[in-house]
Amino acid sequence: MKLQIRKLILWPKNGGKYRELEFKPGRVNVISGSSKAGKSAVIPIIDYCLCSELCAIPVGTIRKTCKWFGILVETDEGLKLIARIEPGSQRSTDDMFIIEGNAIEIPEIIEHKNTNRNNVKEILNRLSGLPNIGFGDDISEFGFKNRPSFRDLMAFAFQPQNIVANPDVLFYKADSYGNREKLKSIFPFILGAIESKTLQIVWELKELRKQLKILQSELTAIDAVSKQWQAEANVWFYRSREYGLTAEDTQPHSEWLHLLEQLRGIAYKSSRDAVVTPMAIESSTEVLIALRNRETLIAENILIAKLKLDDLKEIKDEATNYSSSLVKMEERLSLSKWLRELAENNHNVNPLAFPTLDPSSQLSELCNALEDIERVARSGPKVSASVEGEIVRIRNLIRQDSETLAAIRTEIKGIEAKDELSAKHALRMTEIDRFLGSMQQSIKTYTEARSDSELTERVKALEARIKALEPQVSDAAVKLKTTNSLQEISDICALITPHLDAEWAEAKITLSIPDLAIKVKHDGREDFLWEIGSGANWLAYHIATLLALQLYFLKKPDHSVPHLLIFDQPSQVYFPVKSAVRKGKDEGAEEVEPILDDEDRDAVRKVFSVLARGVKRAKGHLQIIVLDHAGSEVWGGIDGVSLAEEWRDGEKLVPPRFED
Repeated sequence: MKLQIRKLILWPKNGGKYRELEFKPGRVNVISGSSKAGKSAVIPIIDYCLCSELCAIPVGTIRKTCKWFGILVETDEGLKLIARIEPGSQRSTDDMFIIEGNAIEIPEIIEHKNTNRNNVKEILNRLSGLPNIGFGDDISEFGFKNRPSFRDLMAFAFQPQNIVANPDVLFYKADSYGNREKLKSIFPFILGAIESKTLQIVWELKELRKQLKILQSELTAIDAVSKQWQAEANVWFYRSREYGLTAEDTQPHSEWLHLLEQLRGIAYKSSRDAVVTPMAIESSTEVLIALRNRETLIAENILIAKLKLDDLKEIKDEATNYSSSLVKMEERLSLSKWLRELAENNHNVNPLAFPTLDPSSQLSELCNALEDIERVARSGPKVSASVEGEIVRIRNLIRQDSETLAAIRTEIKGIEAKDELSAKHALRMTEIDRFLGSMQQSIKTYTEARSDSELTERVKALEARIKALEPQVSDAAVKLKTTNSLQEISDICALITPHLDAEWAEAKITLSIPDLAIKVKHDGREDFLWEIGSGANWLAYHIATLLALQLYFLKKPDHSVPHLLIFDQPSQVYFPVKSAVRKGKDEGAEEVEPILDDEDRDAVRKVFSVLARGVKRAKGHLQIIVLDHAGSEVWGGIDGVSLAEEWRDGEKLVPPRFED
């Protein structure tokens, strides 16, 4: 993503002339200055203008004197002036101001807001090329919980003073749990292991699965209705015989397909075909009596089986209780061995410290008796496996008989529903027509559920589409791509670290996504950054990793991460603990700048040289801003490094006129 800062602008509250700080695109821009000049406020100001949730600009002079904070950025769409008002007593405000165009004139005063933070965020999301897809919690692929946002990408752009050489934290705001977990979840997307196209496929799969679930539910409902109808098919046949739609001596076929053909032949008759005879009614009565007899017999079988099941359960419980009692008896009576040992070892034991017994025939008899009891306890009967098997068998018989009984009662209910008509020996023509219409609809529903209907074809098409898309979002493929990307970044780091002041310049460094931390492989072991010492090492590995990531992103066309790096005080690990020393009392309390010795100055110069080489390799597509104490004697003369401003001798970020 092209996002290079051309200017940083401050508008004062006193209505005076705005203050602007210019940067050059495609170069290393240095703001060099003494302590308390405002260097550490630059990152929070830029972050605030880029829609951070809270305002982290230091309270004090800057917040008291500035009304609006703004940046002029160069993008693929041209220039954009983005400004945000100072929040006052609030922690932040959503009031913002934006101007877009190929040429922008900085307004002398910003009177009112013309947009808000959400609108600017959407503009930045669009510029970054992030997919406009809502991820939601119901998408589990690759651990995504939320859509990647432009704000997430700031982790790769800023290295404030508390992070630039921090052994525990590598990325901006990754010390916050929420930001940390979000960054870990979207890292495969950042590395390109998951592309925007892949995310679109994930979204399509989600929609297809939702549609498939709905259609399958419809098919299941139809199937359930058809199965219920199949179970009641005999009732339909008997009712049609009572209505005189089939001969009184005709019986329903025992095989389902033949019975279905019988019902189809009946369904397309009309009420004019109905012939009611006493014999038909009597036939239904005989069927009802037979069903009643079967109902009684099966109910008796179920009752007997339940009694047997209760008896077997009682046998099983009694055997279990008896076995438990024997185990307790064995535990309580295991005395024989102990008593024999007391008698046999009494000459080796101090009687004052441990009890002893004298050997005797009575003692021997007691031990033998106890051993007999213990043997009985150990030989307790076990419940035969046949009891368990019988319990299972009887349960299955009860289930089968219960299902048969339910079917018989359904058939009886259907026949009895027409008992009143049987007694009257008359059927109304309209009721016969309704019966035939219901039968026709039931047969149609059953046939559609069992045939290649339109609904079935739609289900098959969805299943085929899902099957074709799933291999494209394979979790294994994503993990392999992520591993390869991390290896490529590690290879780039290997080209950078030898040019920095790292203790183990040739050590291989890798990025651990689960930990969002750097691992250093040296002397056959692998250590996290916090496990090795020296601020110089921490700084070197931070610089190498962040620069390697940017160079890797530049290889990907139109990558989402802004090609922008801002480092605040990278040389702090080489300066004395106190950033300044005071002159003697006679000379006043004037602060003087610390001076680096030759070795430290060379180490800091390596940092600027490496950053300059990175910018050169990026061919103008990467902008780096460095805020540091180090003066031109450290970074001067390095190709690609430019001085933006120097804040010394009273020069600061906020000019004195802002306080007038």
